[in-house]
Amino acid sequence: MTIAITLHLLGTLVWVGGMFFAHMALRPAANGLLEPGQRLPLLHGVLSRFFPWVWMAIAAILGSGYWVFLSVMGGKAPLYIHLMQGVGLLMVVIFSFIYFGPFRRMGAALKAGELAAAGRQMAVIRRLIGTNLILGLIATLLGGLKPL
Repeated sequence: MTIAITLHLLGTLVWVGGMFFAHMALRPAANGLLEPGQRLPLLHGVLSRFFPWVWMAIAAILGSGYWVFLSVMGGKAPLYIHLMQGVGLLMVVIFSFIYFGPFRRMGAALKAGELAAAGRQMAVIRRLIGTNLILGLIATLLGGLKPL
């Protein structure tokens, strides 16, 4: 179980920590210093490098979470574990939408030199990453709960 919990925590740190950094530090700094012609390719490049790590984090989180849930807990867990699981699955759905929708459209718009379209897609990505960041913090808080 130690391996499973460690993988779960590492996956969470990579995903939620990466979203926190990108949303709260990188994007505001880039917005303040760079014009759209520089900022949008930078942000797309950063996300292009971050998103494969998110896919690995998702695999680690889901794999380790279900390992503990099914083998150690026998499929029975307190409510907060089920809530954490539901929030986590919602996060995966939102990330998948980001990856296969606005992120790909942003890349296509950048390749076509359509900065306005790329900017609109980045705005969608920003809002959804912000939503996933809040959900990730909630899931982390739920995971830290202990039954009374």
